[in-house]
Amino acid sequence: MLKKLLAAAMAALLVAACHNLGAGRQRLDSLISESEQMLEAEEIDSAWVLLELAYALADSLSLPDGKAEVLLTMSRCYNIVDRPDSAIACLQRGLAACPSASDALLAQYYAELSATYNITGDMRACVEWGGKALPLMRLYGSDEDYAIMCGNTGIAYRRLGNNDSAAILYHQGLERAMSADDAGSQAYLANNLSVLYTEMGRYAEGISYADSAAAGAARAGDEVERLSALANKGVALQLSKRPKEAIKLLTSTLEQAEATNSTALKLKTINYLLKSLIDARQWQAAADVLSRGEAIAAGMPQAGTAAAGILESKMIIQTEQGLYPEALQTIGRLEELMKQQQVIPLHRLLNFKSRCLAGLGDYRDAYRLQAESSALSDSVKSRENNDKLDRLATNIRVMEKELQLSRLGQKQAQTQKAAILLAALLLMAATAMALLILWARQRRSQAEMRETRKYFEGVEQERVRFARELHDGACNELLAIGMQLRREEPDVDDVTHQISALRTQLRQLSHELMPPQFTEGVTLNDALGYYLSHIEQPAVSLRCVGEGWDRIPAATAYQFYRIAQETIGNIIVHQPSTSVEASLTLCGDKLAMDFVSEGQVVEGDGRGIGLQSLRERAESIGATLTTEQTTTSFALHVASR
Repeated sequence: MLKKLLAAAMAALLVAACHNLGAGRQRLDSLISESEQMLEAEEIDSAWVLLELAYALADSLSLPDGKAEVLLTMSRCYNIVDRPDSAIACLQRGLAACPSASDALLAQYYAELSATYNITGDMRACVEWGGKALPLMRLYGSDEDYAIMCGNTGIAYRRLGNNDSAAILYHQGLERAMSADDAGSQAYLANNLSVLYTEMGRYAEGISYADSAAAGAARAGDEVERLSALANKGVALQLSKRPKEAIKLLTSTLEQAEATNSTALKLKTINYLLKSLIDARQWQAAADVLSRGEAIAAGMPQAGTAAAGILESKMIIQTEQGLYPEALQTIGRLEELMKQQQVIPLHRLLNFKSRCLAGLGDYRDAYRLQAESSALSDSVKSRENNDKLDRLATNIRVMEKELQLSRLGQKQAQTQKAAILLAALLLMAATAMALLILWARQRRSQAEMRETRKYFEGVEQERVRFARELHDGACNELLAIGMQLRREEPDVDDVTHQISALRTQLRQLSHELMPPQFTEGVTLNDALGYYLSHIEQPAVSLRCVGEGWDRIPAATAYQFYRIAQETIGNIIVHQPSTSVEASLTLCGDKLAMDFVSEGQVVEGDGRGIGLQSLRERAESIGATLTTEQTTTSFALHVASR
């Protein structure tokens, strides 16, 4: 109470000494600047005294924005002394004190809220505030502020399991830091990339980024960041089966970390060292290090990643030593934390829980959890392998098309050279003829190049469509299944229904990706009938009229098949509740196909890119395609000429 009275009295003297509001504002800015310098020097108590003086002065001068600036610095002070709850309350007061704050000030508030929720372990709130801060930081923040904001938000995405979003933000921040030649920010982001690549199993890249981070931190004079880089390198060494190097490096790093005031760095290094000691089965050493970690973590937010890492190590040690009841209690605490962020891969947590239940004789639940764990693990591995194969296939196709374009260019150059030589030998009339021939050949070459570009565009459109189908359909279904399985009593019927729906979606996509080859007795009517019979929603009835289906050219059959696929896909998107009738008619050498769907059209006007693609397919085989659409129906007719 006496301190507050003293601060108020000193503020009153300061106001009296100021001849006008401008002088008072100048004094306020000076107090805030001095307090920030003291925070940088870790003189917390002295900084706090200046901040109280600054707040009293801003209040006396009736400066809402001044009070907001003071409260922002106070929140940073709270975060330095590991009081994130007080920091959040301070930030909320600041936003309420200045509802008309400038975008530049709001950028700093949103960034500090994001960083504070990161400390508490609430990664969803961290991502939410980070998303608000980043566009403002790009406009109003310094290069360093923007780079750090990218790193902080990326960390939250990574802890929520969104590695793609994290990688994008890390690289954006690193590009900004490199353009500004900011060694400190480069080190911070390189450290984050090291953690990300190591978690993804790409250990060589993780070690490379850790070395870059250590070098950058040394240039910037940031000892904490340098030691953090060494810890990241240690865990990458451990996971790449180099345990002796890892234990030696991490032990040395922990000894150096003890000399710093960074609690987070100490816990991080302890977590990494514990993993190495557990892998090396050095149980006594691991128990000693675990005790040190638990003592430090007791004063940290329990939802924080560092504290969660201590719990994970404790779970592993208890399980390996047969302390199953104790291990299950630790697993329960981890499951609570999993509601906020991904502190440990779910399949790994289920595996340890299964082992504990089996150790206690509960084989039924142990088997069920192990099956879930294996399914989740296999799913992750399958996605990774498919992604790798897809990237390889795409690279090969692109290389092939680039080679075709190169050959077309060489052919055009040779044609031009021949035309020039011919023009030099012939008379004026012959020269005119040669130029005419050259022009015609150039037109053909240009047409071939246009066809090649159209092929690229078609491939890209197909990739975009399938990516959208997988993201909006399969990914959302998997998310819903995952949320159901995390419930204490999941609805088995609901999960079964969701899995059935997901299987149907994936089967339909697989049929689209693998069109039939119209050879060796496979005819268009049979292939199309088989494809449409496997579409569960909407149900499609097909009527085939005519004979001699084996006489249809393969190219014509292929394009008609593709038009049918894309038509059904468009109907599913734009008429979700519908009935569809299809007919295929062959009369002599004239082939026709009709689709009629009845149902409410929820979006689209019949003139989109999808229908344009269908018309181009028809034109490529000399066929005509017409459509008719109302608010409740859609009809398509395609016929060969």
